[in-house]
Amino acid sequence: MSTTEEKIHFRLNKIFPNTSTILQRKEKSIEDILKTSIFLLDTNSLLAPFQTGKDDLEKIRKTYEKLISENRLYIPEHVIKEFAENRSSKISDLFTNIDNSISSLPTIKAFEYPILGELDSYKALKETRESILELVKKYKENLMSLKAGVTNWNWSDPVTLMYSKTFPISSILKMTIGEDELISEYNDRIKFNMPPGNKDKSKPTNAIGDFVIWKTILELGKKEKKDIVFISNDEKNDWVLKGNQKTISTKYELVHEFYNETNGNNFLCMTFANFLETQGIEINFVDNYNFEEFFGIPIPEEERTGTLESLKLIYNDISIFINNLKTENETNYIEGNISEHIKHFKAAFRNEFYDTTDWQLFSSFFYKFSDWLTKIDSYNFEIYYQEVRMKRSTDTQRLLMIALAKEFMSQYELFTIL
Repeated sequence: MSTTEEKIHFRLNKIFPNTSTILQRKEKSIEDILKTSIFLLDTNSLLAPFQTGKDDLEKIRKTYEKLISENRLYIPEHVIKEFAENRSSKISDLFTNIDNSISSLPTIKAFEYPILGELDSYKALKETRESILELVKKYKENLMSLKAGVTNWNWSDPVTLMYSKTFPISSILKMTIGEDELISEYNDRIKFNMPPGNKDKSKPTNAIGDFVIWKTILELGKKEKKDIVFISNDEKNDWVLKGNQKTISTKYELVHEFYNETNGNNFLCMTFANFLETQGIEINFVDNYNFEEFFGIPIPEEERTGTLESLKLIYNDISIFINNLKTENETNYIEGNISEHIKHFKAAFRNEFYDTTDWQLFSSFFYKFSDWLTKIDSYNFEIYYQEVRMKRSTDTQRLLMIALAKEFMSQYELFTIL
């Protein structure tokens, strides 16, 4: 029997080398840990403020400054590098939303019947159209200004700018272990399926990322001899224990390793939203950017598209995705503004058709479309989200989304000939 096989047989010896601390570990409440602990931010926590408003960003800044002044907030160097890489996707999303808003601005057709010219309502109608056109013009000007601003951002976007002014160099934790040693230890842990990073071993790039962050956490814990709370939205099973797809607690293997490596201190994982709540901040993170909140620029509410137009736009988005499968243009998710089109369809079809003679004919299609598109939208967001984070595979979601997308296309084509 080889040495490697013997080690694998005794995997638990590798994970729990010190059995005395399994039962004798001093328990400490979460409340007590949070009073004096050091907080470390993960990449997804640094990216999260891109989905907040201007006022919320200021609240986050003040919280960070307070903790930094107390030497209680740090960022692993590897996290900063991941942020630098993934920030581009956030900026790209914002630019795409602005560009799509410009291209989908409504047009108000002229209502020209001179014979009605003496009627007050006809005059009011023409005046209303002119007012709407003026608002749309101003709306477009604002969007064009935002687009130009984003184009010129480079590294001066509000989130990155806030970080550059808030985090001193001393709050960035450099890894002292060399690359060769890290790779060797990571490969050894992969053999024994030891978290964290064991769920990332199939990733083509940055598979070692979570492990590098973990080693940074251990180094800080040993140096400062304090409890550490890792602020992360990563829900993989190598960081947290889950049941029924819900997070229960921090992975015990990590708690045990940190306790032994730091001579009795505690390690805890916490989501970014929960961390902010412990600091007295409640923020709603949104999937789509609210330009008015983020930039403080008032923009008139966008004209909503109707049921049939929304379905047509959805069909076009899905068709491009399906037609590009197995071509050089293939993407893992449906691009464009499909989420917004789905939202418009679901909000419109009952109000628009319920009291019409077409309702009985169309309703069965609408309800099926609503169900399918809700699932497609959910799968599409998850695939896109994980692709940006590069945390786990979404092959299953993609297969399910493709099947639903093809079914929708088939039924929509039937619907259009009714």
